[in-house]
Amino acid sequence: MPDLAVFQDAFAEALLAPEPHGRLARAPGFAVYRNTCAHGIVEALRAAFPTVGCLLGEEGFTGAALAFRDAQPPASPILSRYGSGFAGFLARQPWTSGLPYLADVALLDWLWLDAHLAADRAARRAPGVGADCFQPLRLTLHPAARFAWLDSPAVTIWLAHRCPGGFEELAPEWRPEGALVTRAGGGAMLQPIGRAEHRLLAAVAAGAPVRSLERAVGAGADLPTLIARLIACGALLPV
Repeated sequence: MPDLAVFQDAFAEALLAPEPHGRLARAPGFAVYRNTCAHGIVEALRAAFPTVGCLLGEEGFTGAALAFRDAQPPASPILSRYGSGFAGFLARQPWTSGLPYLADVALLDWLWLDAHLAADRAARRAPGVGADCFQPLRLTLHPAARFAWLDSPAVTIWLAHRCPGGFEELAPEWRPEGALVTRAGGGAMLQPIGRAEHRLLAAVAAGAPVRSLERAVGAGADLPTLIARLIACGALLPV
């Protein structure tokens, strides 16, 4: 009789194997457990990536989710955090070439979920926007802030699918877009951002001091106004 822990490990491995075989696979009721496990994984991914689900439809998403399960099975029973590699997985699939924005939309779904589940921290009131007032200030990202710069109009597409009535005006130009996800008032919110805002967020995330931020965002940017705006929306925290 095998050790219980050894049996449990083998059982879990067989549940997630693309093509299980051996004694466990032939055991009565194993197929029921396996199908239940697969259904739970697919539904967890569907809940995490609702916009991708809208784009692919139920059957298409189920196929993509099962393929991802086979390529990157869950490492934890906590499925609410499963799917961090889904966007990258979609980007590598030949069949997504006809949907070149799909992986970026998946990334936005994940950033929204990640911000929704992230730790919280109270924001401080933004100082005035005078140029001198920011010199002694140190900035850090809010723990729930997420941002990205994308090569596709995925932000426009994502917002059109997540906001009521968005389809009525969906005709995006093919151009890069930036996204910022913040959490204020208890809910995550995604908004488009420009290149200067993205550069500012990236510089702060990299630990750049305030005195070097003007160089990071580029000439012509109104740095004090950008900082005040990002503090006000909860993306940055003065410390």
